[in-house]
Order: sequence, then structure tokens, then C-alpha cells
Amino acid sequence: MSESKQEFLTFEIGTEEYAVEILRVQEIRGWEKPSPLPSVPSFIKGVVNLRGTVVPIIDLREKFNLKVGYDDTTVVIVVHVLTSTGERIVGIVVDAVSDVHTFDLSKLQPPPDISSSLHNQFIVGLGTIEDDMGLGGGQQNHSESEGIKSHGKMVILIDLDKLVAEGLIEAIVSGEPENLNVPLKNV
Repeated sequence: MSESKQEFLTFEIGTEEYAVEILRVQEIRGWEKPSPLPSVPSFIKGVVNLRGTVVPIIDLREKFNLKVGYDDTTVVIVVHVLTSTGERIVGIVVDAVSDVHTFDLSKLQPPPDISSSLHNQFIVGLGTIEDDMGLGGGQQNHSESEGIKSHGKMVILIDLDKLVAEGLIEAIVSGEPENLNVPLKNV
């Protein structure tokens, strides 16, 4: 696989499809209620003990200001993120996991420039996948570059490192969420 092509795990939040780099995914777990923490933003659901490691659980639906509910398809994707103090493990709550697809990063569309929203800062780009592609075999739709209009599904590729606020994860993992050095209202 060339350097510009990477595999991503796609998942659903509401009616939208998102993706994170597959090499960052450690495991996929069913939803279990985490132990709550005081003085953290509402999208931080708490922490779980994953084989001796304290793992903060972030509900992406709530972080993105979307409807939140927990059912049989709600999952936690355990991922590795790079912070200012090194690599950390974080769980992200999503509605459902979809598939694995390969995207050519050099052919991604940039996020729309419709606002100065902080949400655009952690979007790598937008890719398209065909609706009928199966597990592991998904390839980014190349028909657009050949002049054929695509009817595939748009996927938002997320940069995990930018998604996790600096200082927030370190404070949670260190057991000192009350000493967060970031304003909670703006995280």
C-alpha cells in the first residue's frame, strides 16, 4: 500500500459516517457505564479500568452536540492518541462500527469552509466510499477523478490527536481532573 493510502475504521454517529486511522484502534468494546469523574466536561463520561490502565471515555456524540442514547449497538472504540506527554489510550463512544476502508489521503476533499468552528480543526478531510463495499475490501471511490459523478457515501476522516484537547487527557489519567489547565466550557 502506498504512503498516501491508509486504512480507516468507519463508524456511525447519528446519520453521518466518520473514520479513524485503523492503526490507532486497539479494540472495540460494547458499552459499559464508566466510573464518573468530578469537574470534567459532560462529554467525558468517566473512566474504565482496561487491564490495569485508566482509560477516559469520551462520547463523540455529545462532543459534536448530537443526540445521545445508549443501546445494544452503542460501542466504545479504544484508540491510541498522541498528547504532549506521550501516547495515551482513550475510549470514544459511537453509535455503531461500520467497516474498514482504504482512503487515498492525497485525494481527500478538504472540510467545507463554512464556519470558523473548532470542529473543523480535527477533520483530516472528506472521502467517499461506494455503498456496496464489504468488510476490509473498501477502496476510496476513484470515479470522481475519472470524470464520473460519484453516488457513494461521504465519510468524515478524523484526526484523533487534534480531537483530544491538550491537557484534558493528561489530567484525567493523572487522577487530577480538578486541576485541568483548560477551560471546561470551551473544550
